[in-house]
Amino acid sequence: MICCETVCLMFSLVALEGMYMTGLDVKTAFLYGKLKEEIYMKQPEGFIIKGHEDKVMCLKHALYGLKQASLAWWHELETFMKTQGFHRASSDAGVFIYKHHNGKIVIALVYIDDGIFLGYDRSLVDKKKCACLEHWECWDTSNVKEFLGMHINQTTQCVEIDQISYLKQILA
Repeated sequence: MICCETVCLMFSLVALEGMYMTGLDVKTAFLYGKLKEEIYMKQPEGFIIKGHEDKVMCLKHALYGLKQASLAWWHELETFMKTQGFHRASSDAGVFIYKHHNGKIVIALVYIDDGIFLGYDRSLVDKKKCACLEHWECWDTSNVKEFLGMHINQTTQCVEIDQISYLKQILA
């Protein structure tokens, strides 16, 4: 996954180059992951089929709490990003780069179910983010305020980050 140093470097790039930054949060991300192996489970309480109480269910998609859930979601994310023309950076698995034929780029920083999209061309960045919003159910966090536990305040020439709320929580 993505490291804090990479995120700070990208925020520096946003501030120095005046890049546009927007974000999203995928709702129930782990439920989108498709399982590659057969996994069976007992029928959950409240969903037991009368007359078939002893039968089990074969899962097609991951569930929260399942050991394979995070990896299944990651494969789903990576596959989708490839269909959108993104290539994963070799230096950091959570960084995806899209290069448009006209030379413009979009960078996506992804940590589990949170994503930040940045680039010079606002309409291209929004178009790539919109593809994710249409593919999965997401919260659109247009004005990115938090990422990786860091509070973010962006102005036209500056990106300020701090972890004050995290530190207060630890001290409490």
